[in-house]
Amino acid sequence: MKHLIFDCGGVLVYPRMGDWSLPVGIAPILGPRARDIHTARYLTAHREAVGWLDESRLVPDTEEERRLRREYIRAIDLRMDWHMTEDEINRLTDDFTDNWQRYGLFDDVKTWLPRWKARYSLGILSDAMPSILNVLRAFGISELFDGIVISTQVGAIKPDPKMYAAIVAALNTTPEECLFVDDRACNLEGAARAGMKAVQMARSEFLPDVLWDGPVVRSFEKLNALIEGGL
Repeated sequence: MKHLIFDCGGVLVYPRMGDWSLPVGIAPILGPRARDIHTARYLTAHREAVGWLDESRLVPDTEEERRLRREYIRAIDLRMDWHMTEDEINRLTDDFTDNWQRYGLFDDVKTWLPRWKARYSLGILSDAMPSILNVLRAFGISELFDGIVISTQVGAIKPDPKMYAAIVAALNTTPEECLFVDDRACNLEGAARAGMKAVQMARSEFLPDVLWDGPVVRSFEKLNALIEGGL
């Protein structure tokens, strides 16, 4: 094995608000209307609007992401009868797109990535909008990766075979030389079908909904022990 490939969400980063769809600035921007976020009505509005943030479509840059996020917010505003002003919509859009502090970095990431970098090439394969690239730069870890592929560059999401083929091409390797780490069982199964070794990350702070039948670890220290043991 020569390459370690990581998903972002649930493996490297987590949502500080506890929900991937909520920006950190939502409460001060919405004011009293922010109480609605915890209602079933808001959940329905999000489900109806989230198609604007389809990570399986091609999104070339953060400006296009910003446009899509603005439409998502407009759709929720209409469903919730919030009557947001244009300034509020724009501020919330910018907070979604530009405020990298909506994510937190798991404590062991900066410890283990440099250690592994000395022995393997590292990659990222994530279903994500373009702004995640700015998040990785802000955390100071993007330079550790030899290849980064996000779904909106490919026009597909995991477990589509196109995604695994894209990271293999980016690393100029073969699937058999790769170990993929993700928190979602379906994505790991897709990696295994593509010919990769795969391990599920099930962090206690962010447990996945479903555990798969293959190897499961709860930290990068445990992942390293598994690697050292030859999987």
